[in-house]
Amino acid sequence: MPGDRMLHQPRLLRRVTRLGGTLALAGCATFAVAFSASAEGPSPSAAAVGSPSPSPSPSPSPSAAAAPTPGPSDTNWMYATPAPTEAVPIATAPPLPPKPVHPDGGGKNGCYDCHGAVNDTQAKIAADWKASAHGQADVACADCHGGDPGSDQITKAMDPAIGFLGSPDRQDSVGLCGSCHANVDTMKPSGLPTDQYAKYWSSVHGQQLITGNDARVAVCTDCHGVHDVKKVSDPTAKTFALNVPELCSSCHSDAKRMEPYGIPTDQYEVYSKSVHGHALLDNNDVRAPSCASCHGSHDAQPPTSTTVVEVCGKCHTATQDLYMESRHSELQAVAPKCWTCHGTHDVSKPSSELFFHPTPPDYTCVTCHDLQNHTLRLELDQFEDPANRRCDTCHHPDSQIYSQIEGISVSVVSAEEAFVDAEDEIQKAAGLGMITSDAEVALAGAKTSLIQAQAAVHTTKLTSIAQLSADAVAKSNEAKALATAKIDETNFRRAAMVIVLALILLGVAYLWLTKRRLDRELEGGRPPPPPPPPPPTPGAASSG
Repeated sequence: MPGDRMLHQPRLLRRVTRLGGTLALAGCATFAVAFSASAEGPSPSAAAVGSPSPSPSPSPSPSAAAAPTPGPSDTNWMYATPAPTEAVPIATAPPLPPKPVHPDGGGKNGCYDCHGAVNDTQAKIAADWKASAHGQADVACADCHGGDPGSDQITKAMDPAIGFLGSPDRQDSVGLCGSCHANVDTMKPSGLPTDQYAKYWSSVHGQQLITGNDARVAVCTDCHGVHDVKKVSDPTAKTFALNVPELCSSCHSDAKRMEPYGIPTDQYEVYSKSVHGHALLDNNDVRAPSCASCHGSHDAQPPTSTTVVEVCGKCHTATQDLYMESRHSELQAVAPKCWTCHGTHDVSKPSSELFFHPTPPDYTCVTCHDLQNHTLRLELDQFEDPANRRCDTCHHPDSQIYSQIEGISVSVVSAEEAFVDAEDEIQKAAGLGMITSDAEVALAGAKTSLIQAQAAVHTTKLTSIAQLSADAVAKSNEAKALATAKIDETNFRRAAMVIVLALILLGVAYLWLTKRRLDRELEGGRPPPPPPPPPPTPGAASSG
């Protein structure tokens, strides 16, 4: 089949293709409407079959008679779902469309053979599919686009009458992907979950697509690719854990694209400087949270004040348990949450600086209260500036709680300082060449107690925090004492070595002085000793 004939179909054929796709989608919508009608109640004919004496049907109301005729967009399968209401604020997922039906190609994939020979662009598409997760799993072109994969004739291979769909619109692509990925039987061999389709429609992306017909929102192909779909375990996939922040940033850092939604576009830049971003992007630690860890992937939603504790608790389980013991957790709507102290995208390493401002802030009514209804107010925007993420942002210095915070701060800071002092002492001993393994073991115990004391701050219970801090101080002092003993020992050894060296030097000096004295006595008047006699010659000995 010539490549130019494939790419340049007659205009009539293209129109037929679109018409066929529209009719297919209209059929799906009709099926969905019929299904929803049957769920609401039996039709008159159905009632006649199921009941010998059906009650008379009421006359249609004027409003029902005046119902507008569905427009072109209403024929799309996606709009068969009811719009959200005040009672049900989230639109439910549209009915799942059927999988594309196509003739059996008999193991042949004519689409791949033809498109791979057309030009470089089409050859790359074919190569991308071949190397993709779909290509490796024998999900062929016709499984998404329809048509006859066994034919090499364009009029037959791309005939709408046998199910050729062409390239789906962005809105339709979600249903197309879902027709397989929400099918338990289809996904069972791959072991993939089948709830992504329903999750997507619960996301902000899906809801915007349903209620606003907004094709700018993310759909399946934006994240997973089109022909080059890769497994999420593939390090080169856009959905691989290390690549997720950059993937989300490709849309959310685009100021023009985000302008209609009023969404900030600096989240990626802020995240990359956070403790989470540093761990994931700089240290390649896939345990660190990415965008999807907190917002979700297919069910992407911004965490709310009622869910943020559970979201953070997915990783910080022990800390969540401690927070739930606190008075904060009992206050519900006006309670400080994780982001109150730690931030959102800009989470930084916690420190004792989170207790107080360098100088107490200026307090006004709006610091704590809503001026309209005079209720307590604790909103995220109050803590956007990291400098305001302090206990005394809410608690006035004259309050009883402020005194409790001071006690907590003193306990934790003293434990931190004791640990640092012990660590410095051990390093000093190790620098002198001493074996400090016992001190390091004691310091590890102090570290555990210090972490427990720091984490216990989330309970806001001064007694527990003070006890754990005191335990950390005691263990740090023990480690420091062991290191100090090592240092004292090496100092004693050095002092003894100096004394020994001094004694040796004194002995050498005494011997040298004695030698000098003897030399002077010999030089003072004694004749020099006679020279030794010469050794006898052999001849003289024999003559005698």
